Amino acid sequence: MLQISRSPDRGASPGDGPSGLATEDDRLRFARYAEALAFYEGDQWLGKRRRGEARLTFNYARTLVRKVAAYVFPTPVTFSVPSQGDDAAANRAERALADAIAENDLARLDVELCVEASVLGDAALKVTWDALARVPIVAAVDPATLVAWWAPDNPRHVYLIAQVYGMTGTALARAFGPAVDASGLAPERTYPVVEDWTAERWTVEVAGQRVRDEANPYGWIPYVIAPNNPRPHAFWGESDLIDLYDVCRELNGRMSVLAKVLELSGAPIAVLENVDGSEGITVGPGAKWELPEGAKAYLLDLLGGGGVGLHVEYVNLLYRVLHDLSETPRTAFGDSGRALSGAALEVEVQPLVQRVRRKRSSWESVFRQRNARILDLLERFGGQDLGGLRRTVTIWPSVLPSDTDSAVRNAAQLVANGIQSRRTAVAALGSDDPEGELTRVIEEMTKLSAVSRQPSEISNKR
Repeated sequence: MLQISRSPDRGASPGDGPSGLATEDDRLRFARYAEALAFYEGDQWLGKRRRGEARLTFNYARTLVRKVAAYVFPTPVTFSVPSQGDDAAANRAERALADAIAENDLARLDVELCVEASVLGDAALKVTWDALARVPIVAAVDPATLVAWWAPDNPRHVYLIAQVYGMTGTALARAFGPAVDASGLAPERTYPVVEDWTAERWTVEVAGQRVRDEANPYGWIPYVIAPNNPRPHAFWGESDLIDLYDVCRELNGRMSVLAKVLELSGAPIAVLENVDGSEGITVGPGAKWELPEGAKAYLLDLLGGGGVGLHVEYVNLLYRVLHDLSETPRTAFGDSGRALSGAALEVEVQPLVQRVRRKRSSWESVFRQRNARILDLLERFGGQDLGGLRRTVTIWPSVLPSDTDSAVRNAAQLVANGIQSRRTAVAALGSDDPEGELTRVIEEMTKLSAVSRQPSEISNKR
């Protein structure tokens, strides 16, 4: 069994979980992850299927989570770096950050992490430096492999994070070389790897062997946690699916019953009274029955009496509850069901806008931490002169579809009235290099001005 050295305050002993580090709260968190992921993937029925039971699954959970993520990130976000008196350094930092984001394909990763955080309740990423390629690496991390410790009076102040993952014997020998005694490792067997990170130390244990115990080369913990709607005094978040479990299961059940009723109505049930047997009696076009005296025969009408209408009304009610709980009105799917003015449409979709803004406020914290780590790596290990700038400002795209021409006119009015600088306006319109773009605009204006002066100079000479 893997033996892990630990601080006395970790409150766990080896073997408490897969990592040997997990507390009871962590194990409950892992169980919630597994339940939410299974539900998201379509495992939404409770108990075993009864014989002949029809079980339909309408996976609104997956659709709603993806829909909200699409509104949070309709287009890639961009970032500006406040100059703090050095515009040239800020411009270099913005270009370097944009390059790192493009190289790591973070626009796609942001959407994926948003979906994962909504499903599990948490998402995580790791920012490290690739010494060979001399570039920062940003990779997603399974939150079920992480255990964290934070200050008792401040859950946002994390002082230790441990990650546990598996590697085969062959991969271990390739990754750690002579630091690992590979003689006793089976090439295809998976062994546990435990990383402990504090701001001061970095330790790695592989299959019970301590292969690294050194000073943290970064000076900060490389993990960034993205909790989804955490409680004010909690570190980990909660899944968006919690409120949808019951209504999705009930919707699946009612739709399955309705489907069964419609199926049986298409193949009607023959009811015979005062008949000893049913031999020779078949249901079908042109069928003729000979019944004894006093016997009755009729087809059972499952659609009579308005029973199906009650099912449909209940399904519509569940449908409304589903949209209310998810704060995603039907209008978000492009169908309001009636003709509405622009203002009325905005009011109807307002619950989704408010939800998206709540999510974006959480992601701004994640982006600040991630970008600060990227810029720090680029300057300290990449040799780029960024003037020590680390703070970034997130420039979000519009939640709802917007008119670019209108946005340009508004930006021009703000600049003309002295409310906003040209550099800020360029950044708000989505440019990755606002300083460079502004410089190019000035150069073009200078050239055009010089060209326009030439004819007047020639005429004056004449």
